[in-house]
Amino acid sequence: MKNFFIAGLLCLSVLLSGCTTVAPEAGEEGVKVHKPWIFGTGGIDMTPVETGLEYTWLSTDYVIVNMLPRAYDEDLDDATSNDNTLLDFNTQIQLQVKDNKSPVLIKNYGVDWYNSVIKEVYRNTVRGYISKYGPFDLMSNREVLDSINLFVKNDIQNYISLLSSKQGELPIDVVNVVVGRAIPNERQKAEMDATAAATQAKRTEESRREMLVAREAAERQRAIADKAYQEELGLTTDQFIQLRAWEIIKEKNGANIDVLFNADATNKMWNVRR
Repeated sequence: MKNFFIAGLLCLSVLLSGCTTVAPEAGEEGVKVHKPWIFGTGGIDMTPVETGLEYTWLSTDYVIVNMLPRAYDEDLDDATSNDNTLLDFNTQIQLQVKDNKSPVLIKNYGVDWYNSVIKEVYRNTVRGYISKYGPFDLMSNREVLDSINLFVKNDIQNYISLLSSKQGELPIDVVNVVVGRAIPNERQKAEMDATAAATQAKRTEESRREMLVAREAAERQRAIADKAYQEELGLTTDQFIQLRAWEIIKEKNGANIDVLFNADATNKMWNVRR
């Protein structure tokens, strides 16, 4: 009996020494990939290992699959709007593996399934919708951006369904898509800055011209009023000029000013302090 017990312990020790464990955490599933040493058949175990601890043979590999929604960031440089403006985007697609479907995913599309069958299709789909809109809408129109998000999400989900029917089930749900606002690239920023500077310079010049026109108009009105005032007083031109000079002196109220008198055609400049 004692010998039988010892033999049993030895057998158990041998069995345990040839085992390993699969221990997915919460929000994960484990996929066992069997690689038999001598007997049996290899392949993927279609029953996923859920949260907990499970023993398996050393010859069995395993893959841990994240079952929670996962975000994949995709930066698009030089995406083209409908007027061929080059814009940059920081986009994101959120995908989730369907419950208990991790073995199906690994069997049909492998561990690198996102890069293999989703990534480029997603990027090209986003670029396609960007090309339908103008830069202003892509940078600031919330309604347009929301519609692009929805279009891309539906298109990718439809693509997944089509791929599943042709190449094997791809058990992935599209949780969300965020294309985000367009970001002008460095060259575009420089062009926008140059355009803004040119626009501001044009506005400044237009404002200056408007001021000159207004000043000239005011001077013309003043000349007309002065002429009427001169005629009303019955003064000669020289007399009226002297009158206006004294009026200016009075308006300045003690200021030290120079006044040109031309009543005797000598063009004398007098400095007058009241």
